[in-house]
Amino acid sequence: MEKHTMNRMKHVGMGMFLSVALLVGCGPETNEDPTPGDEVSARCDESTAEYIAFDVTHHAPQDLRLQKIDEAIALFTVTAEELSSVGTRADAVLAIYTDTTANLQAKVKGRTDVHFVDDSAAVGPALDTAILDAIEDLRNADTLLKVSLAKQKFEKAGMYRFLYLSVLQELHEPSKEHYDEAYGYFGSGPSNAEAGQKGLSRLATKRDGNNGTTLSAELFAALKEGACSMETALALKGVDTMALEDDELYARLVRQFDVKLQSVFAYSLGHELFDIDAKKGDADTAYIKLVEGEGFFQTLEPYMNIIPGSAKANLAAELRSAFDDALVKAAAGDTSWIAEFDAVGLLGKLETAFGIDVKA
Repeated sequence: MEKHTMNRMKHVGMGMFLSVALLVGCGPETNEDPTPGDEVSARCDESTAEYIAFDVTHHAPQDLRLQKIDEAIALFTVTAEELSSVGTRADAVLAIYTDTTANLQAKVKGRTDVHFVDDSAAVGPALDTAILDAIEDLRNADTLLKVSLAKQKFEKAGMYRFLYLSVLQELHEPSKEHYDEAYGYFGSGPSNAEAGQKGLSRLATKRDGNNGTTLSAELFAALKEGACSMETALALKGVDTMALEDDELYARLVRQFDVKLQSVFAYSLGHELFDIDAKKGDADTAYIKLVEGEGFFQTLEPYMNIIPGSAKANLAAELRSAFDDALVKAAAGDTSWIAEFDAVGLLGKLETAFGIDVKA
């Protein structure tokens, strides 16, 4: 158990702790009476290597959605001989997206951004439109470049942003069911083994491979710690659900998880800026990297603008202007954007703003 979690339990008093331990204990059954204080939840045992779901049925819908997202993205991989099939492929992607079994489109449309409380929180409809537009881009593609651009829009600006928003929305509604759903949307699987990763967990591992970071492992550890914190808080309160700020420790862990998850997107944006400069001699590849970078930026942009006039807000404005100008020219076949786009300068500012070091 983490040190701050132990201190929290000591603070509430040993008598209360013993009662809660019996309530949330999930160790193996024995024929002997347990020794008082021994039966603490396995979720609070730091030697427990895997995520222990409160109920595996809680995250089954999320597991299915991640599977369907992978199936849809795979349909965007097209060879030159298969270009004539893009319409059929677009139909298949749309069928996956709109299928009521996985309810992927319905969840996208209903997604809100928990960082905001005004109209800007209702991001679902616009996100749905962006995803549908990417599918139509695939349908209308007549070159492999256009197919690849459609894929990047669907994956980076569409599905990755949806998954990020989904994880945070579930974490902000603390209950055993919602927490398992957040875990499902993260895509780590029970052990965070690379072979079983999907979605954001897999993205974090890719960035670790590029930059020598340990974001994937840190996020998974934080997810397990949050489960312990929430379970303990619910038991102490004798409730099944609570508001985010009802428990200071849990709220702090969610904020830290959010910051770390945003770092994954910052590293991903930086990765594409790095590659735009590295691939500037290949106009098509540079264009693909531009679209990927702008897609990752769409997730970060609202939070960079929260404090007007801050360094992050100023950088967000600079990035938006640079991306918009470059995308208009690239779409028109004007490659002058490559020389005009200050990828190196923007990358340096991004590294400073987020305290990261993009290596590749």
